[in-house]
Amino acid sequence: MDTEPPRGDDLQRLLVTMKQDVLARTVPRRTPRRRRVGIAIGVVAALLLGAAGGSVALGLIPGPDAQPTAPTTSPTAVPTPSQTPDRAPVVDSPRPTPTPSPTSTRRPFALDDPGTWTISGTEIGPIAVEGDYSAETDDLTAAFVHDPSCSAVWKLRGSSVPAREQPTLFIVRDDAGGISGVDISGSSSRAAPTTVEGLGLGSSLDELRAAYPDLRYTVSGVDDPDPADGNPYGVWTTSINGVHVSFSVTSTEPVRDIWVSADSAIPPYEFCG
Repeated sequence: MDTEPPRGDDLQRLLVTMKQDVLARTVPRRTPRRRRVGIAIGVVAALLLGAAGGSVALGLIPGPDAQPTAPTTSPTAVPTPSQTPDRAPVVDSPRPTPTPSPTSTRRPFALDDPGTWTISGTEIGPIAVEGDYSAETDDLTAAFVHDPSCSAVWKLRGSSVPAREQPTLFIVRDDAGGISGVDISGSSSRAAPTTVEGLGLGSSLDELRAAYPDLRYTVSGVDDPDPADGNPYGVWTTSINGVHVSFSVTSTEPVRDIWVSADSAIPPYEFCG
C-alpha cells in the first residue's frame, strides 16, 4: 500500500477532484434554503395580515366601512357643596358675646340740686371741664345766680338748703373763652357735688387716702412739701380720668374746698381778680 502523499500532477488532480466533489455537494442544498426563506416571508406576511385584521377589529386601524367619529368633549366636573347627612348632628355656631357698654360714672342729676352732681374729673354735674364757658354756663342761670361782682361765682337761686350749707361754685374762665377749672367751696357735702366714691366737702383725709392710694400733698413752688407745715395753699391731689382733683384738707380739718382742673393741681390764689 502506497503511503506516500501525492505530489506534482497527482496532487493537482486530487485537489480538482475534491473541489468538484465539494461543489457537487453544496449546489443541491440551495433550493431548500430558498424554500425556507419563502416560508419565513409567508409567515411574516400572515402575521402582518393577522395583526392588521385584529387592528381593524379592535378599531385601531379604521376599516373601509368605518365612519369618522366626531370628537367628544369630556364634561367638566362641577364641585357640589358638601351636604350634611340627614342623621348627622347639627352643631349651631356660638353667638358672639356682645361687648358690654362701658358703665357711666355719672349719676342722674338735677340742675338745681348740686348734691346730685358727680365729680368725674372731666365733668362736675352739667359742667364740662375745658368746655366753652358760655355754652356750659348757659343752663345754669335757671337754678343759679351769677354774681356780677365776680364773674367766677355762681350761687344757688331760691334753694331750700340753708345758705350756710350751700356750696359756692367758682367757674374759672381762661383767656380763650374755655373753662380752665371749677372750684367747689363750702362746709357741708349734703348739697355739694361728690366723687363716684361719695367723697366731697366734709370728707376726712383718711377717707381720701383710702379711696385714692395715689393721693399726694402738693404746694405750688415746693418740690417736697411737708403736710405739717400748715400752708393754707397746700392741697391733697389725685387724678380722676386724667384730670387733677385737689382737696383742701388737713389731718384735723375736713375738706372745705375742691378744685378740678386739667391744667393745674393748684387752684389760683384769686378767682375774681
